[in-house]
Amino acid sequence: MFPIRLGTDAEFADLRQALLACDWDPASPMARLFIEGQPLDPSAASQLPMRELEALGLVSASPDKIAGTVMLYPVRGLYIVSDRDSTMDGPPIDDVVYPANGPNTDIFLDYLPPGPSDAFLDLCAGTGVAAFVAARSGAKHAWAFDITARATHFAEFNRRLNGIANVTPAEGDLYEPAGAQTFDRIVAHPPYLPVYRPHFVFDSGGQDGEQVVRRIIEGLPKYLRPGGRFYALTMGSDRAQPFETRLREWLGEASYDFDIAFVVRRTIAPRDYAADAVIKHQGSVEDIAGWRELFKQWDVQALAYGYVIIQRRAAPRSVFTIRRNAGPRTGPAEVAWLIDWATAALDTDKLLESRPRARAGVKLQVEHSFQDGAWQQDSFRLESDYPFQAVIQAEPWTANLLTLANGTQTVRQLLDQVLGDSVPPEDFARAIASMVSAGLLEMDQPKFPKS
Repeated sequence: MFPIRLGTDAEFADLRQALLACDWDPASPMARLFIEGQPLDPSAASQLPMRELEALGLVSASPDKIAGTVMLYPVRGLYIVSDRDSTMDGPPIDDVVYPANGPNTDIFLDYLPPGPSDAFLDLCAGTGVAAFVAARSGAKHAWAFDITARATHFAEFNRRLNGIANVTPAEGDLYEPAGAQTFDRIVAHPPYLPVYRPHFVFDSGGQDGEQVVRRIIEGLPKYLRPGGRFYALTMGSDRAQPFETRLREWLGEASYDFDIAFVVRRTIAPRDYAADAVIKHQGSVEDIAGWRELFKQWDVQALAYGYVIIQRRAAPRSVFTIRRNAGPRTGPAEVAWLIDWATAALDTDKLLESRPRARAGVKLQVEHSFQDGAWQQDSFRLESDYPFQAVIQAEPWTANLLTLANGTQTVRQLLDQVLGDSVPPEDFARAIASMVSAGLLEMDQPKFPKS
């Protein structure tokens, strides 16, 4: 049973106009009713567009109170309907529609680049908000797929409420509704939490948290077009191999077609995650031991939460796998630059003729030890906090390189000065590329982001 009904175009148009005229200040009746979930006294009805709200099932009214049946709120120039947070505190249900106005959804939407795309797919779509944002910012057509009938119903309601014609919500398991359709942009904010005992569809990624995202990645060779990109806000585990390397394995035989970037926002120790998860879901103390045994069995060394970008090459070339840690000023522009830079740096010949310069603000720490009556340099550590957080144990020649790299000499000339012919040019170019992406060096192209 759905609390909201798919009414006529005229009813949706009337509600849309009424919402535009409403006050959404936190103290307003609309915000208290639909965002805070507070029932209102019937005397407040004069301040609400009751006729339009009742017509589509958004409120229930009795002589004693007016109550919202769902959560309704403005998001990025849209009006979105979902279940409210308090729904999640009740008995377990399989198809709760997660609100689209939380901080994680904000992060997810922030990192989706605006611009044209021919066919945009929002997987695990929930309310459909990502598809609607894309349809408003350049996508010719967008699809919103979700496994639950409730989410698909809510997404269709939201589509009509916002008067968006170029979005198609559909119910199915991941890519199932696509048929033979392919896409040049695929995005997902999937269920990614390891869940010892599943509670909700939206937070259950299986016991290791990776069951859904793995199936999404495995489908990219079939559904992502050459030159297309995939974006996801998710969490994965570092095991014997880091998460980004495991992502490449999930692509199977087509892995040579894809670039992979993982920008980590935070890492969580398995022991800490197990304790927090048991507390959150009111599990038993025995569950903590069960969690730890599972993590030990899978050799989980850390859980990493962040943004995954996978790019399918448009023509034969080398591919890259890169991981960076987000710094205090890392944002969408920095992540977009990372993909552009890592792609450009694959052209080794061009890179060798480029002219790097040391980036202002880089820190160098040198550790000495006292030996044979004198101080000896033992190790060098380079640190940068922009565009990403980076700490690199460096070789002695690295400090000299940063001193010489002032934008006047090519990478090839710098190689001659700091290492001579002891290192192949291709290997040196790769080291330079890594130092640029870490924020130790900068280049003019692609334009280095300025904080």
